[in-house]
Amino acid sequence: MTKESYSTIVTMPDNSHLEVNYYCIDTNLDQTEKEKRTQLFIQLHDCICTLKIDKLVSKDLKQLEMIVHNKVINTKGHLC
Repeated sequence: MTKESYSTIVTMPDNSHLEVNYYCIDTNLDQTEKEKRTQLFIQLHDCICTLKIDKLVSKDLKQLEMIVHNKVINTKGHLC
């Protein structure tokens, strides 16, 4: 899977805004896992969070962005 980087602005509950970068790659997964899953890398400032997600989800940018927004909001903007 090729690495395409995306960026989004997340509006936090206190109405502050955070710019978040994210991308998916599967090079760190074993061969059997690569067939159906990929890793989502979410970068905020100097922190990077990784999540394993289904490849089908990674192709739907709207759903992918929703995962990023939810992760950043749930961690209160502290991915590390």
